[in-house]
Amino acid sequence: MSGSLVALSTYCGLVGVLLAYFNVMHIGLTVVIATAAIVSVLGYAAVFAGFCFMGRTLVRSPLEAPIAAIKLQLNICCSIATFIRRGLKPRFPQWTLTFEITCNMMRYMFEEFGEVIAFENAALLREPFAMHGRLILKSNCRQHKTVPEKLEANGLEHMWLRDADKKQQRVVVIHFHGGGFAMSHPLQDVELANQTHTMLTQILMDKYQLDVSVDVLLANYRKSPENPYPTPDDDCLTIYQHVLKHENISPKLVLFSGDSAGAKMSLFNCMRMRDANNSEQLPLACLLYSPSVDFEEKGGDEKTPFCIMPAKFVDSVHETYLAKVTDPEERLKASPINHDLRHLPPMFVQYGTLERFYGQGKRIIAKAKEQGVTNWEVDFLENMPHDAVMLPTDVSPAAKEGIRHGCEFAAKLAAEMLSAEPEPEC
Repeated sequence: MSGSLVALSTYCGLVGVLLAYFNVMHIGLTVVIATAAIVSVLGYAAVFAGFCFMGRTLVRSPLEAPIAAIKLQLNICCSIATFIRRGLKPRFPQWTLTFEITCNMMRYMFEEFGEVIAFENAALLREPFAMHGRLILKSNCRQHKTVPEKLEANGLEHMWLRDADKKQQRVVVIHFHGGGFAMSHPLQDVELANQTHTMLTQILMDKYQLDVSVDVLLANYRKSPENPYPTPDDDCLTIYQHVLKHENISPKLVLFSGDSAGAKMSLFNCMRMRDANNSEQLPLACLLYSPSVDFEEKGGDEKTPFCIMPAKFVDSVHETYLAKVTDPEERLKASPINHDLRHLPPMFVQYGTLERFYGQGKRIIAKAKEQGVTNWEVDFLENMPHDAVMLPTDVSPAAKEGIRHGCEFAAKLAAEMLSAEPEPEC
């Protein structure tokens, strides 16, 4: 009892001293509370404005943006409340609260606004990704010791992330970003590209004792619905040809990297080169993160309730991508899974076990095995949704692990090629 009285007396004394201090300084408790309230209101107003900016990309009219902003905030509140009800535990052991909030909000956005995004607002969702990339570009490049360099080619703007240290031997990675063939921007993947540069460089040095420069090109392409298939695929192939022509590098020292839609186009363009009897131009290998390989697959939300991409959105962006393909046979040919999988470069294929394309991934891997293909490696990220490597590494728990697995695959092949045919200094 005496201890409680001492604690209570101490607490009351501290409060009294604080109140006396406010009186002496002529500030007054009311002013302090009012100031805190004003700061809170202004802070929330800034946050709400940010949500309205995001909401504008999801709706038809600017007048609907505040409503979308409120819905997005409520979704975040629901995610936090659910997390608390679970005893402060995330939905899956591999997740964090931040990752769960991100996944829930992305799924809600694509479920609630997916058709508007795909058919009407895809272009509006390109600049926000570009803004994010520009915001982190310089600091992220300093961290990873790369130098950003704009490239104007084929009527589009691309971005090199050059190795700051020019070495005698060099590997080039061309990365094709995702976004449903419609959204996003090359700068979306600044961190993914720089992580690839750093990890590939380190693995080549630590495991194979090869001191190699790794340059990464964030490639651009025209997008649907304005430019449907095959234009995006054509643009990806054209920039590859530009690199071979202007970078003085062998195809066998070039890696394709792509996530989601970009992964599909990386695989598909290798098939096109092979079928055109242009196999000498095939790259060393492909790193395919969550590629969509079967456009005939529809629906499926009941199988993947925790993926960031619901069927409504996926089916809509695929419809805009294939808008000009009316012949059923040609439509089948647009899906990589319907092609021969032999005589292609080595493929690293990664999927999350919770994602929309997980079933497609298992089917294309099974087909490759049936056809006797032995140079494919599959990597399944446990309890991860679609394209886990695309998100920042401080958000996605599996991003670094996923990128590292791809770089380990690429480094082994690059080391064999570099040891056999060292790249001369330019």
